[in-house]
Amino acid sequence: MFILSDIPVALEPEEILAMRGGRRVQPGLLRDAEAAIALGQSLWQPAAVYGWFDVLEVAGEEVRLAPTGSDEEVEEDRPETVLHIGPKADLLAGARRALVGVGTIGPALEARAQELQAAREVLNSYLLDSAGVVALGAVGEALRCLAEEAAAAEGWGVSPALSPGSLVGWPLTGQRALCGLLPLADVGVRLNGYCVLEPHKSFSSLIGLGPGFHSGKVGSVCKFCALQDTCWRRREDPS
Repeated sequence: MFILSDIPVALEPEEILAMRGGRRVQPGLLRDAEAAIALGQSLWQPAAVYGWFDVLEVAGEEVRLAPTGSDEEVEEDRPETVLHIGPKADLLAGARRALVGVGTIGPALEARAQELQAAREVLNSYLLDSAGVVALGAVGEALRCLAEEAAAAEGWGVSPALSPGSLVGWPLTGQRALCGLLPLADVGVRLNGYCVLEPHKSFSSLIGLGPGFHSGKVGSVCKFCALQDTCWRRREDPS
């Protein structure tokens, strides 16, 4: 398994204000957003733990994975994991390998946002939390770049990024099997009894790599989400 740290996070105030929708931005609000970003930079600790897995089979609603190893390794040295992804498991039908990762920005930003909320500094709390969401997106982008670069080196393409609870048919309980593949504690993350990652500014992701994909850019599963028409974070599938 591998740790990704020193992830650059560069954001503009307009990015976090975009979460408010199309409302007009006042100059004072821009200054508040800049202050939130400056505070966030002292609080977030972007990091990810990830591993590479061979995709052994995609059958029905399940995907079988095993840790990527050399051809000389015997099968019993590479324990298999079955992920019950659901009806959209076919999104991985073209995969030979998968990147499984969990990313986070740590707990400090959440804690400070809660303190601001308790002090009734609602706007500052909201803007800091929004900055944290965008910063977490930078961690996701770092993992996507790893998958894209590895696929390009093989002359392959990549799948969309899949996550339990985000992909229709793959419930949040799927976090147990997916996150069980990684040493979450190495980046200070844990899975609670409700299958939610803590700190809450954390995410899990599965990206397939293989000759069966036509896109060199990791897409999204936004098209399968019920909130696709209203979500400000919607990402278009480049394929």
